[in-house]
Amino acid sequence: MRPSRFFIILAVGLLLITCVIAVMRSEGGFAVQSLWALLGVVAFADLALSRTGRSVGAEAKFPDQIFVGTTGIADIKLTSTKGPLPTGLAMRFQVSPALQVGPFQWDNSAVDAVFDVPLTCNARGIFTFARLWLFWPSRFGLFDIISYKKFDHTIKGIPNIQPVLSGQITTIVQAALYGLKDTAFRGEGSEFHQLRDFTTGMDPRLIDWKRSARHGGLVARETHMEQNHQIIMCVDNGYLMREQIDGLPKIDRAINAALATTWAAGIGGDLVGFYSFDSRPRVYLPPAPGRAAFNRIRAEAAALAYSSVQSNHTLAFAHLNGLLNRRSLIIVFSDFVDSITAELMVENMAVLNRHHLLIFVALKDPALEAMISPVAPSLDDIARAVAAAQIQKERQIVLDRLRRLGVVCLDIAPDQLTPALVSAYLDIKARELI
Repeated sequence: MRPSRFFIILAVGLLLITCVIAVMRSEGGFAVQSLWALLGVVAFADLALSRTGRSVGAEAKFPDQIFVGTTGIADIKLTSTKGPLPTGLAMRFQVSPALQVGPFQWDNSAVDAVFDVPLTCNARGIFTFARLWLFWPSRFGLFDIISYKKFDHTIKGIPNIQPVLSGQITTIVQAALYGLKDTAFRGEGSEFHQLRDFTTGMDPRLIDWKRSARHGGLVARETHMEQNHQIIMCVDNGYLMREQIDGLPKIDRAINAALATTWAAGIGGDLVGFYSFDSRPRVYLPPAPGRAAFNRIRAEAAALAYSSVQSNHTLAFAHLNGLLNRRSLIIVFSDFVDSITAELMVENMAVLNRHHLLIFVALKDPALEAMISPVAPSLDDIARAVAAAQIQKERQIVLDRLRRLGVVCLDIAPDQLTPALVSAYLDIKARELI
């Protein structure tokens, strides 16, 4: 417990009266003593008549894991052993900073109160929901009764794979590669699939005349898109990728998009690997097919620690180039500040682009876009708009240089990253550029 503001005001007021009487040496000492005695008696009576912390219990059911950038629900139940819950009951949650407690409502007029508490996860890792602090005023309002309920429940923040679990990525990829139905005719790729009898409406250019002569009838070649390409998810984990956009670090948005594209590539029959770096190369997972690659990459991405060092693109790309023994599609998730700091990155991507196909993924900052076009500009707003426009111009210069080298550049808003990246992969696969 602790003294309430009302009790402190009474005590301070009575102390001032006592000081005035003591300085003036007037006849009032007995009255002051009586007031102090009365305040003490009321305080003890207030404590005796008030509810204790043991009269209120708490139970909770927490989610074991929450996708980064999404909200999970904790079920809280408060119970009272002495009638309804205390009047004026308030609560505070002691949780890790990466777990943000959202608004909630509950009814404290009943004996038991059951309510849901939204928990938004803003980072990857293992976080703790430590305690629930309860506060309510005493019977006469002289004290604040404080009680805490210890939980110490751990919640894992993991990469967001909701597009995979919902089947959204599967539907998009299968519709793009095979049509709305999985028919026997696979398309117009360059990889031979099988022979089939030629029927009216088929392209005459598909007729295999030699085999038709042996067969005694017209047969056509059925082809489909080439598979077993190597795709590398190259993730920059330097300090620039820790910048938050709309409440979520860039590195987590990159990981979410990389996992969705990994699943799409697995459906498309390609091999997917994973590579991360900061000041030096870190994790490398060789390309593997299908669901096995997705599970391995998901585990490594979830364990990827947030780094506070500057990225070394020269060392990272040189090391990656030495690891690859065949032409691959490399999807680079990275960031830069200006055209000067991006110079080495561009030069090394040019070297890597000679033997491989690159997609460079960068995220637009909505806050920067808002600075460029202020609604009611003041002098400070105009200065910020000029600086933001200069940053945007240098950013565009770097992206234009990469495009001239043949690198596919995606500079898009965070909420459009995953569908845009999957679409870029499907377009490259359909055009057989790898």
